[in-house]
Amino acid sequence: MDRTMLFSAACLVFVLSGMCMAQGVLPPGSLNGAEGGTVKFSTNLKPPGTSFLSVSWSFNNMNIITSTRINITDPGYTNRISLDRVTGSLELRDLVPEDSGEYTLTIIPDGGPQTQGRITLTVYALVTGATIHNPAAVLIEDRSSTNLTCEAFGNISTRVWMKDGKPLYASHRVSFSVDNRVVLIQPVHGSNHGTYQCQVSNPVSTMTASFNLTVNCEYSLLRTLSSTVCILQHV
Repeated sequence: MDRTMLFSAACLVFVLSGMCMAQGVLPPGSLNGAEGGTVKFSTNLKPPGTSFLSVSWSFNNMNIITSTRINITDPGYTNRISLDRVTGSLELRDLVPEDSGEYTLTIIPDGGPQTQGRITLTVYALVTGATIHNPAAVLIEDRSSTNLTCEAFGNISTRVWMKDGKPLYASHRVSFSVDNRVVLIQPVHGSNHGTYQCQVSNPVSTMTASFNLTVNCEYSLLRTLSSTVCILQHV
């Protein structure tokens, strides 16, 4: 029995009870939204010849809005939602993290069984204030060790490190913490001199921080008060 036949059989059972989980009412997958932003739950439904008898949306099994001849909206969503009665689509504004969860659309067409669709929304705080911290110290080639720590505010999904615009990889001198938050260089080498970038992101935002790391030659510190960057010796 193929998927279409299975769906039809399952739908028949629901029809007998007055409800059918409609296939393709809502797009597959989930939605992502930014805190303070707007998201639209668009349906795949074409405008019917006659108006739906009822369209309702619920969040985590709590009714948000029910629309028949009039709209009945939960007080907590007043001025935050707009419903398209023609297609059943819903717009949700001024998103907060607590809006994350499962949304259910229930439609009663004129002369047909009740249908439902479900979709999950995840709300992320925007990434802000990305910086790279480094212990304040003079780094001596082959004698000093250091670390770079990437910090940021918001929901952080990934951290990607680069050096001079190219991906930074682990080596016998370079290692990363489990969460990619810290890069440890032990010991430093002239080739470690350069500009390090940390790209912090989540599904709705990205921010990049930069830090210039200087590696000094030991002999130059012994001979002069000012240090010389060793990078020139390793080009």
